[in-house]
Amino acid sequence: MKTIQYQLDGGIATVTFDEPNSPVNTMCQQWQQDLTALVAQVLKDQEAIRGIVLASAKASFFTGADRKGATGLTVSDACVVFTEIERVKKNFRALETLGKPVVSCLNGTALGGGWEVALLGHYRIAIDDNKIQFGLPEVTLGLLPGVSGVTKMTRLLGLVGAQPYLVEGKTFSPQEAKSLGLVHELVAPSANAAAEMRARALAWIVANPSAQHPWETSGYKVPGGLPSSPAVANWLVGEPAIIKLQARGLYPAPIAILACMVEGLQVDIPTALRIESRYLAQCMTAIRRH
Repeated sequence: MKTIQYQLDGGIATVTFDEPNSPVNTMCQQWQQDLTALVAQVLKDQEAIRGIVLASAKASFFTGADRKGATGLTVSDACVVFTEIERVKKNFRALETLGKPVVSCLNGTALGGGWEVALLGHYRIAIDDNKIQFGLPEVTLGLLPGVSGVTKMTRLLGLVGAQPYLVEGKTFSPQEAKSLGLVHELVAPSANAAAEMRARALAWIVANPSAQHPWETSGYKVPGGLPSSPAVANWLVGEPAIIKLQARGLYPAPIAILACMVEGLQVDIPTALRIESRYLAQCMTAIRRH
């Protein structure tokens, strides 16, 4: 693997993102290939693994998609794009449903696909620094967070709660993330912050040997209710019109994100993720026409 370092020691699999010849980590083609290789190695080692720690060798955690790879796409590329998105998500699902606790140690900014990588972790620890930004600003590029971002954020925050962060692309600081329940612990900025995050990650792994995402547990209820609940249904009556007015009918991504949020909450996780992939493939291959 060229963009991912893997080390298994004492039952802890440490996965460190480190894209060569780049100041940041991205979802470049090499990273996507390496992710497949990583999952194969983790599955091979799973009996020896007690927990997984996700970290970064860069100053930031992960900055998202490699936009160079998305240029020049047309509608005829939609099927290929869909397949590539689904491959990444299949690997994500393999790691997060392995039955082993996964912790994301967020040493810096995680935006777009980077925040989706962070959401892989059942538990997220970040450095308490207001210069660090988290979020899913894909809408500002005419896209949607389609590598599990829509599905997970909607289940974590609810339709109304997730709207500013998905439809509007609002970013947030570690403190805001903590208040929203998107980050579970903060550590003070210092020369030892990375070591402190790792120590807390290892402690959490010991205390939560069978961790899983909350929406995977029996009886989990989405904050604010499903689209069929009266309060949410009333909100949905006017929201599409507001979005179309703000976008002046020229930008399809915001309404696509809202549709993906609503549709995804009415089905199981695997189906919601496929719906999300379809919407992202559509936006990626149609964006050049607008």
